[in-house]
Amino acid sequence: MLSDEKRNRFLQLLKESTKDEWVWMSGYLAAITQASIAGSSVDVSLTPPVSIDSGTEGNLKTQPIQCSVVYGTETGNSKKLGTELVKKLKELGVSAKLKSTDTYKAKDLKEEEYLFVIVSTHGDGEPPQAAKPFIQILVDSKESLSKVKFAVLGLGDTSYPLFCQTGEDVDSMLSKLGAERIQPLGKCDVDFDLVAKPWMSELISKLNTHSKTATSQTSKPTQAPAAKPASGGKVVYEGSVVTNIVLNDVGASKSTRHIEIKTTVPIDYQPGDSAGFLAYNRDEEVNRILSLLKTDRETRVTYKGETWMAYDLFRKKVSVRFLPDRVIQKYAGLVGKEIPSGKTDLDVLLTLHTSENKLELQSLVDILEPIVPRYYSIASSPSAHGEDEVHLTVAEVEIETFTGLKSGFCSGFLAELKEGDVVPFFIQRNNSFRLPSPDTDIIMIGPGTGIAPFRSFLFEREQNSGNGRNWLFFGERNFVSDFYYQTELLELMDTGVLHKLNAAFSRDTKQKVYVQDRMGENAAELLKWIENGAVIYLCGSKDPMSKDVDRKLIEILTERTFDTEKDASDYLKELEEMGRYIKDVY
Repeated sequence: MLSDEKRNRFLQLLKESTKDEWVWMSGYLAAITQASIAGSSVDVSLTPPVSIDSGTEGNLKTQPIQCSVVYGTETGNSKKLGTELVKKLKELGVSAKLKSTDTYKAKDLKEEEYLFVIVSTHGDGEPPQAAKPFIQILVDSKESLSKVKFAVLGLGDTSYPLFCQTGEDVDSMLSKLGAERIQPLGKCDVDFDLVAKPWMSELISKLNTHSKTATSQTSKPTQAPAAKPASGGKVVYEGSVVTNIVLNDVGASKSTRHIEIKTTVPIDYQPGDSAGFLAYNRDEEVNRILSLLKTDRETRVTYKGETWMAYDLFRKKVSVRFLPDRVIQKYAGLVGKEIPSGKTDLDVLLTLHTSENKLELQSLVDILEPIVPRYYSIASSPSAHGEDEVHLTVAEVEIETFTGLKSGFCSGFLAELKEGDVVPFFIQRNNSFRLPSPDTDIIMIGPGTGIAPFRSFLFEREQNSGNGRNWLFFGERNFVSDFYYQTELLELMDTGVLHKLNAAFSRDTKQKVYVQDRMGENAAELLKWIENGAVIYLCGSKDPMSKDVDRKLIEILTERTFDTEKDASDYLKELEEMGRYIKDVY
């Protein structure tokens, strides 16, 4: 007999449960009872789900579940969540394997039983580079996946128009191939844990009741809500500019700025995070657009349910730079002309592809997309520089267009900030780009503005005592004019924080020298550091720098005398999977 307290809890549980859950509970209790009668010991917490065999009523059998968790990532967040999900699945007592999208085999797809995909979206609604082979497998697949049960968790940023587009695409493709969706598509914003954790908990709960004979869930996709704490998932800080200086010396062929922003409240960030900014379009560009449209500044227009004056809308709200092809083709439909695919600015589009008839302002506004944030790696350390300020390293950009020379959209905005100017910003976390334990060696490769997070790393390590050594590879054009933070770096060497510094200046010699060349010159010592467990970090431009560094690392690893059972490219990939080769490239 149950006590009154237990009986009430039991009846309340039944009241809150579905019929499918009643079936599972009855089977679960029957299996435990049967095992107890037979004299077997049963570990209740790890007993796998049981199901009723539809062929023989009352005949109970365990149904071991085989799960694959496939992650597609650019910054490492999807892998982090995938690892966490596999751990939870194993705790449930089911078989779970973690797989990367770039190594997934097409032949494995139809063999899957439970397939859970965690994938991020980057840039203009695009999948991570590592996820493209997996998506191609789905595109090419002709076989029915009717025996596969799946769930998809997407990572993205609600500031972008195509939020979690890759997650939506994978979810849709798996459904069209006949797979059974057992969990609605989850869509995570920047603070991904707010959606990911409850999504995984719900999935675990469903697996605890789901069996091979369970009836199919509805195929109509529903979506878990995107996490949206204050300001769309982001805490917005108001900061005052206290420093905005050019790092380059006289005679430099480029301009890179060091900017310090101070707040009146603590900023919640860690070394490796980025600061996000929403810039405004430049006044002269907006006036040119209004002139081409023959529209007055104060003309009222509606955008996403709000009424704006035309000038304010084009200045503060809609993107007019580097319009994606989907917008350009909508514009082509408005003016009735064929326009080549590509990306271009709105003023260029209005100049080169005019409409035979007056272009309706509202029709144009309806196809435009909002300004999205730009992100800059934080170059300061909260331990060393205080929790109330962030530092940035910003390269000014100039772009030659059909309508004239233009400064970079956000870099120009930041470069023009003066001391005392107030600027809003928010923190974008990068949990995969973190310092290891203070006793672990690190190798940092950061040419150009890629040095920013490593300045943060070095000052943080100076504050947190440890035995880990620090090695920096830095590169730029000229030694005299472009050696960013030279004085600080030399002081960090003098104090023993920075143990090795190798710099490459490509324009100082007839034969151009880059960071990968310095790495090659130090190959033997690099191998020693790697053998001893060093973590390698890379920050900077994706093309061609990061690919050149990859090739050089593979070349160096070919000469290693440890862990020789794998070839160099596989070993480098293993370092990535272990979190010992970490990239933040753009």
